[in-house]
Amino acid sequence: MLNIAVAHTLELDMKDAIEDLLTQCQEQLGELIPQAGLLFTGIDLDYPAILNGINKAYPGIDLIGCTDYSELSSVQGVADDSICLTLFYSNELTFRSGIAENIFKDPYRKIKKAIKTTVRNVEQKPDLCIVTPTSHFFGSSGTKFLNILDLVNGMKQNLGENFPIIGGAGVHANWKGDTQFHNEQFYHNAVPFLLIYGPIKYSLGVASGWVPIGKKTKISKADGCNIFRIGEQTALDFYRHYLGEFDFMGMLEYPLAIFDEGEENFYLKAPTLFDAEEGSIHFQTTIPEGATVQLTHSTRDKVIEGVKESVDSAISQYSGERPSIALCFTCMARKIVLGTRVQEEYEVLKAKLPDIPFAGFYTGGEIGPLAPGKPTRHHNETFLTLLLGTE
Repeated sequence: MLNIAVAHTLELDMKDAIEDLLTQCQEQLGELIPQAGLLFTGIDLDYPAILNGINKAYPGIDLIGCTDYSELSSVQGVADDSICLTLFYSNELTFRSGIAENIFKDPYRKIKKAIKTTVRNVEQKPDLCIVTPTSHFFGSSGTKFLNILDLVNGMKQNLGENFPIIGGAGVHANWKGDTQFHNEQFYHNAVPFLLIYGPIKYSLGVASGWVPIGKKTKISKADGCNIFRIGEQTALDFYRHYLGEFDFMGMLEYPLAIFDEGEENFYLKAPTLFDAEEGSIHFQTTIPEGATVQLTHSTRDKVIEGVKESVDSAISQYSGERPSIALCFTCMARKIVLGTRVQEEYEVLKAKLPDIPFAGFYTGGEIGPLAPGKPTRHHNETFLTLLLGTE
């Protein structure tokens, strides 16, 4: 059995907010003491007070989470600067949380150490990992963006190439550095993760609503996160060929579809910056030379259709009778594109999962495999629906 509490408060006074959260949890769990939790919050809140309140009510809880662009739940819909807490209790599952700190320096070594520490003294192998890493760090020299692919690859090295690693990267609305949570502490520049052991049933739906246009082309020159040439053109001219002149926000609505060798499914990568002088475009993570790409476009209607596709896919793949919860990781760019229609993502979830609680947040990058048994990827502008249960 997997018992869930989803609490979501809009209270502005921190004391009232914490009391509201814990009251909601107690009403749903009764006397059950949760073993693990996920915390998603707006920026610039009193994190020590929030974490202290949760840990005082539930000592020893394995808690992870992060700040985000907006919160999303079956309790309050889409909300800004709120607090969303999800708690897990199970007499069949085991939960272990861990954190890799100061991740911008030597991420592979630090992730390996954190996972090794977390799995110590647990004889069985984990079955699922939920992760809420930083996406960027704001220091004395300004904002530094994490290559989330380094994180994904580091975790795959230690958990398995096709091990299911699912979640979303934290984000700060003004790109001033996000915050991560682990147990009683908050961090910057860190990777919290939650390992789940036992007979967990899960399924993942991955969809966006973006549609490829034009011809498939190969990346002909790249260096890390910088793409210099696509086919015979500079990366910037490749975009200009389809869009004409544009600004950065214009590019955001036209991510690249990346195709793995021999695959028809794709994942999206959104541009973050461009250099007009050298014609290069910077992406959040590495896109290797030789990768097959295609420009994509969408409309607000299609973006909403992407949510439906994501949820339907998760439902159709779920092997049990009834999931206990849906966790949702949706891109901040989707919220920007949808504007006043952003609540429609919530309405789709409510309509398709009428009796299932759900919780999630608007991320700085989504993390998950394209299909069961496939390697975990980093996505942009995508909606991930993770169904969890034991029945």
